[in-house]
Amino acid sequence: EEDVVKSKKTFRSQAVVNQNAETELMLEGDDDAVSLLQEKEIDNLAGPVVLSTPAQLIAPVVVAKGTLSITTTEIYFEVDEDDPAFKKIDSKVLAYTEGLHGKWMFSEIRAVFSRRYLLQNTALEVFMANRTSVMFNFPDQATVKKVVYSLPRVGVGTSYGLPQAR
Repeated sequence: EEDVVKSKKTFRSQAVVNQNAETELMLEGDDDAVSLLQEKEIDNLAGPVVLSTPAQLIAPVVVAKGTLSITTTEIYFEVDEDDPAFKKIDSKVLAYTEGLHGKWMFSEIRAVFSRRYLLQNTALEVFMANRTSVMFNFPDQATVKKVVYSLPRVGVGTSYGLPQAR
């Protein structure tokens, strides 16, 4: 049993060394290599990235620019903390803003609705099983279509999401 434990530890340490060597090689390369490294880091979390696009998280009092990434099982939103508009937002307000570094499982999604943001049909609102929702705005309608096709198939109507009375 001790030999098995030692061999597992040796295997893990070799995997870490190989991964670090790969990381160093990628960091020496150009911007494409760095973006590949970032995608690999996301791959470790939940499979390959199907779609990654710039987006805005629309929350009460806060509009935060960032990147929306969709894998085969999850949606990730990572806010751009270097954005000057984000730096101006009061930290007391940010404490109550959910989803700035959000992750939502496809199994939690109950409905997806097209929304208007600033009089443009470029937003989506995603309703979750825990009766919360999150709204994203995208650069254009073509991006919205790509995102919708990347999300799981959920129904639209009174039998899905929120009842019509609301």
